[in-house]
Amino acid sequence: MATDPSRTPRLDGATLQVVSGPAREPALAAFAFAEAGGAVLRVGLDFLGGDLLCESWLVDRPVASGQADGVSWRQAGELLLLSWDVEDDSTVDPAELADRAYGRLIAQARQQGCPHLLRAWNFMPAINQGEGDSERYRRFCLGRARSLEQAGIDASGLCAGTAIGGDDPRLRVFILAGRQPGINIENPRQISAYRYPRIYGPRSPSFARATALPQPGGQVLLMISGTASVVGHRTLHEGDLIGQLKEIESNFHSLLSESASRLGRGKLVRFDAGSLLRVYLRCAEDWPATRDFLAQAWPKVPVVALRGDICRSDLLVEIEAVCVG
Repeated sequence: MATDPSRTPRLDGATLQVVSGPAREPALAAFAFAEAGGAVLRVGLDFLGGDLLCESWLVDRPVASGQADGVSWRQAGELLLLSWDVEDDSTVDPAELADRAYGRLIAQARQQGCPHLLRAWNFMPAINQGEGDSERYRRFCLGRARSLEQAGIDASGLCAGTAIGGDDPRLRVFILAGRQPGINIENPRQISAYRYPRIYGPRSPSFARATALPQPGGQVLLMISGTASVVGHRTLHEGDLIGQLKEIESNFHSLLSESASRLGRGKLVRFDAGSLLRVYLRCAEDWPATRDFLAQAWPKVPVVALRGDICRSDLLVEIEAVCVG
């Protein structure tokens, strides 16, 4: 069922556009993957290839910036981009680091008048290190969940998210927040991550499959979480790169169809030249085959490939996306 436009929250005059290209003002954020210079954010992962060298989140109004309590922020009216990073040599409990990070980021978001989480990225070293509930990603999920719970944020207040491991010895967390909430979309092919069974850890991952941000002109910016070869809650095609890519493609088709229907925006049913893809690959040598697959699946979509460890050790690839419709 399509969302009633009269009940859809609207931004108060600011337009957010996500484009491929170098950082330029006014930019709320610019993630540089293979370019230097300018006020850019780094995710701490090695660039493997692609034509998306820098991802710029542009706004149509002046941007203010500052720092407080270790949190850097850039704000354009009712939109706020927060970043926090700290040294992580894999000896400190990730639950402690995640609790601290999210506590400070949420507090700063509320102080800036933007209490609603819209998109989150988390990058940490040795994400798969440890056995069972001692795995670093499971510990991270525990600390993040505690912090969100202490802040009074339940499942309805979660947002699209990505969590990737790498070789950079820092925990880096970026959050897009807003004065008004986004619209969360779940994938009919997948169990919501925050409802995963206990076998995946003491606390389920705290993210929505996608978050939609209505724009003043009636369009919708759809931010899709890191998506992998998961159906229901189980990993499929272990050890099979192409099998996992095909399952990701099916998950995207399902999520896009659900988004188009829920939001009443038919253009969201497929990726186009205005969409962007970030690909995270566990093995650098898998990039050529992945590049060829993506060129067939979505030939006009700008893409960047980064070397990163996926949150489950049996996953080879994860892809996130941004599109507008």
